Amino acid sequence: MPNPIAEALLGKGWMGRTISREETVEHLNPLVEAHIKLNHAYRAVVRVADDPRVVEALESLLKTARADVGKLSETIFSAGGAAYNGTDLEPEDFDLGPDLDAALPNLIEQEEAFQDDVKTERNDVEHQMRTRAILELVRDNSQERLSVLKRIKKRR
Repeated sequence: MPNPIAEALLGKGWMGRTISREETVEHLNPLVEAHIKLNHAYRAVVRVADDPRVVEALESLLKTARADVGKLSETIFSAGGAAYNGTDLEPEDFDLGPDLDAALPNLIEQEEAFQDDVKTERNDVEHQMRTRAILELVRDNSQERLSVLKRIKKRR
């Protein structure tokens, strides 16, 4: 678990033991896979959404989500690993419901689960500073997506 006092004092570096490059790959690849699956879930909701404003909002969220997958993947590549790419997934396997009212709660549940995974990874593993910063960004973007999803649900 990261030491918050050391982080506050050092800010720019880390004096403790951080996980190895190989361990970084092992820890981040499941997050990349989960994020790619989450992105497919967003696309599934877009397919059943009947409100153009909701579609526009979800597609905007997807732009950031795809960038987050790229950031996590680049971190894996820079650690000398191969990032999960999702080529084994079929978009039609992601059916969250026949309409927006049925699909939206399922998407919210998946986003919350993903956010929990990112928080656990960030808080429980001694990642290098750069990786921690990327995990924090991915977590913040997930929180923003979840906030938008909940606002959409409230308006329906």
